[in-house]
Amino acid sequence: MQDSLVEETRPPLIAEVAFEGDRFFDDDQLALHIRTRPNRELLGIPGFTWWLWLYRFGANTIGGRIGKAFMASGEPPALLDSSLVDSDLEHLRLFYSIEGFREVQVEAVVSNWRQTDRVRIEYRISAGRPTFIRTLHYNGLDSLDADQKLEIARGSLLQPERIDKDNPLTYHPAGRRYSAPLLLDEGRRLMTVLRNSGYPGVARDSIHAVIYPVMPDSFDVTIDVKLGPRFRFGDVHFQVAGPEPTSDPRSDSTRLDSIEEGVEGGAVSADFSGENKLDFDVLTRGLQFRPGDWYDRSVLMATKRRLDGTGVFAFTEIRPTDLDSVITDASGTRRLSHRFDLQTRARHQIRFQTFMLQRSGSLADADNEFGTGLGITYNNLNLFGGGEAFQLRTTGSIAVDIGGRGSFTSAQWEVAASLAYPYLTFPFGRLDRSLGLYDARTQISISLLAARRDALRLILRGRGSARYRFELRHTRRLTSFLDLVDITVSNPDTMDGFQEIFLEDIIRSIDDPVQRAQIIEDYTRPQFNNALRYSFRSARLDPFKRDDGYTYEASFEIGGNMGYLLDRFVFSPDSLEGSLPGLPFFGREGSENRLIYRQYLRFSTDLRRFHKLNSRSVVAWKFILGLAQPTGEANLIPFDRRFYSGGSSSVRAWRLRELGPGSASFKSEADSVDAEATNILGGEIKLEGSIELRHTIIRSLLAADWIVTLFADAGNVWFGPRNPGTPKGRFHLDNFLGELGLGTGFGIRLAWDYLILRLDLAYKVHDPIRRGELFPDGLRKPVLQFGIGHTF
Repeated sequence: MQDSLVEETRPPLIAEVAFEGDRFFDDDQLALHIRTRPNRELLGIPGFTWWLWLYRFGANTIGGRIGKAFMASGEPPALLDSSLVDSDLEHLRLFYSIEGFREVQVEAVVSNWRQTDRVRIEYRISAGRPTFIRTLHYNGLDSLDADQKLEIARGSLLQPERIDKDNPLTYHPAGRRYSAPLLLDEGRRLMTVLRNSGYPGVARDSIHAVIYPVMPDSFDVTIDVKLGPRFRFGDVHFQVAGPEPTSDPRSDSTRLDSIEEGVEGGAVSADFSGENKLDFDVLTRGLQFRPGDWYDRSVLMATKRRLDGTGVFAFTEIRPTDLDSVITDASGTRRLSHRFDLQTRARHQIRFQTFMLQRSGSLADADNEFGTGLGITYNNLNLFGGGEAFQLRTTGSIAVDIGGRGSFTSAQWEVAASLAYPYLTFPFGRLDRSLGLYDARTQISISLLAARRDALRLILRGRGSARYRFELRHTRRLTSFLDLVDITVSNPDTMDGFQEIFLEDIIRSIDDPVQRAQIIEDYTRPQFNNALRYSFRSARLDPFKRDDGYTYEASFEIGGNMGYLLDRFVFSPDSLEGSLPGLPFFGREGSENRLIYRQYLRFSTDLRRFHKLNSRSVVAWKFILGLAQPTGEANLIPFDRRFYSGGSSSVRAWRLRELGPGSASFKSEADSVDAEATNILGGEIKLEGSIELRHTIIRSLLAADWIVTLFADAGNVWFGPRNPGTPKGRFHLDNFLGELGLGTGFGIRLAWDYLILRLDLAYKVHDPIRRGELFPDGLRKPVLQFGIGHTF
C-alpha cells in the first residue's frame, strides 16, 4: 500500500519544454536562463531517451556495481519540480527586465503530453514594449582633451546617431534598446580606454551608470566616472629567478629616454638569481614603453606578451607601485614605477613522443594513408642568452593504406633543426619598433628527409630544405610572413619495378613525347628550388572547433631565380644550362647528377568563413584560387609547387589528386571503365570551393560531440598557357565552368576536446571527363573519405 502511494504521488516525467508567445529572443537564448530540462533524445528522435533508458536499466534491472556504471553513463529521470519552474519564471522575468522589457509577463503552463505519465511545460511570454535609451552622457571626464573625448564617443557600443564635436560626451544612441549587460560592456570598454590613456586608477567601481526614467518607453543614462590623476611610467625593475641555484647573483641597469621630446626618462634595472645565461638586453628589448611615457596599460600588457613569447620564462607577473606612494617628477606629473617578477625555465629539455599522421600532397601514395611514428626532440630555450630557442628533432614513421590493400605503403625518416629569435633580425631589425608590431620573431630552419614510397616504387634518398622566415604580427588577427630564403633540394631514386608498375602505366595514357619526358624528369631527376615568398593572414577563429569566425590568407612567391643566377653568372657564364652541378651522390648509376631548376611566379588565396547559426549548427564555406606561371626558359613550375585537386580535404567525390587537369584523363588502356587515375602532373591554375552544414546531434556520448554534415564541393586544376600538356587539360575562359568537378554528400564527426575524427561519403554530381551526365556513377559508388580534424 505504501509503494502504491509513492507511485501515485511521484511527479510526472518532463517530455518537452517550449517557449511560446511574443518572445523577442530565440529559444537558445531563453534556454540559458532556465534549469528545467527534459531528458535528452538520441538523434533528436521524439521519445527516444537513450540515456534515461541506460539509467533505468542500471537501477531497476541489473543493480550492484555494474548497475551503478550504467546509471553513471545515463541520466536520471527529468521529473517535474514546481519550485524549479517557479525559479525559472523569476529568472526569465529578470532577464527580460534587464534587457529593457519592463512590462514582461511570464507564466508556465503544464499539460499532459501524449502519455499520461509525461508532461509538457510551456513558458508563455508576453515581452511587451521595449524601453529605449534616449540620451547618454559621460560625467567626470572634463579633464580629457578633445581627441580623447572624441575617441570615447566614436568607440561607444551604443552607436551614437551623431557626435557633436563641441560636446562629444553627450549623444543620442541610434534606436538603442536599453540593456543592462550592454551598459556593463560599455563600462568595461570605457575603463580600458581610460587605462590606456594614462589613468591606471580607473577600476570597475570607478564607473557607475545612473538610470533616469523620463518617459514610459525611454531612459536617460549618465555614466559617472571617478577619473583620478593622470600618470606617466616611472622606473622599471626586473626580478629574474632561475632554476640554477649555484649561479652567482648579478645585477644590471641602464637609463632610457622617453619617446616624448623634452620629457625626462628613467632607470631600467634587473636582479638575477639562479640564472647565469640570460642577457639584460632580452628584458630591455621586450620593453614596449619607456620611463616618462604616458601610462598605457595596453603597452604594459604588450611587454608581458613579448616576454612570454620568448619561451624563456615559465611565468611573468607585473607589480605596479601602490598609487598612494608614487613619486612626482619636476613637472608635477605623477610617475608609476613597475616591477616584473620573472621565472625562467630549465634551458635543456628532451622529449620523446609518439604521433599519428595522415599524409597527403605530392609525397603521399594513397588518399587514405595513415601511419604512426616516434620522435625525439631536444630544446635549448636560451641558446646564446638573447632568448633564442633552438630545437633539434628527429622522427621516423611508417604508413599504411587503409582504403586499399591494407599493406604498408611508406616509411620516412626526418631530422630538423630550427633557431627562433623573439625579435626581427637582419635586415629588418629596425622595423619591429617603427611599425609598432603586436609581436615579431625570426626563424631559421633546416631539415633533411629520406623516404621510401612502395606504391610508387620510389625512394627519396635525400630532400633537404633551408628557410629564413620573418613573422610580423601586426595585431591579434593580422600576421605577415616573409620567407626571405626558402631552398629545397630533392634527390629522388627509383626501386626495382618503378618503370613497370608505375611509370609505364601512366605513360601509356599520354601521347605527347615531351610530356612523357617531363614526367620521367619529375620522378627521377634531382631538383633545386628556391623561393622568395610573402604571405598575409587574417584570422579570428578557434583553430580546433572552427565554429565561428574566419581565416583569410594570400601568398605570393617568386621562385627559381637563385638557380638561374648561379647558372648564368657562376657555373656557366657563357651559356645557360638550365641545371646546376650536383653532388657525387646525386643521381643513380648511369644517370646525370645535375640539379634541374625552374623559374616561376605563384599566387594563391584561401578564404574560409564560419557562421554559427545556433548552439548546434554551423555553416562553413571556403574558396581557393591558385595561379602559377613559369618564367624564363621554363615551361613548367617545380613539381612540389603545382596545384592538385581531389581528396579528403578537397573535392571529396574524387580521391587524392584524381581530379583534373581540366577534362583530361590519365587512365591507361588496362584500366577499367570506372577506374580513376591520379593526376600526377598537377596544374598551374586551381579553382575550388566548398560549403558545409554541420549540426551537432548528440553531445557527450563517449565523451564526444557527434556532428552530422551535409556538403557540396566544386573545383579542378588546369594547365597554364605555357604548359606543353594535352589541350584537354588547358584552361579556357569560355568553358572552364563546365570542367568543374562537382560532388556532394554527407558525413559524421566525432569531436573530443583534443581530437576530431571525420568520415565522409561523397557522390560525383558532375564529372568533367563525362560531361552532360548527372551522377555519372549513380548512388551505388560513393567515395569514402576518412580524416582527422574538420575538412576546413
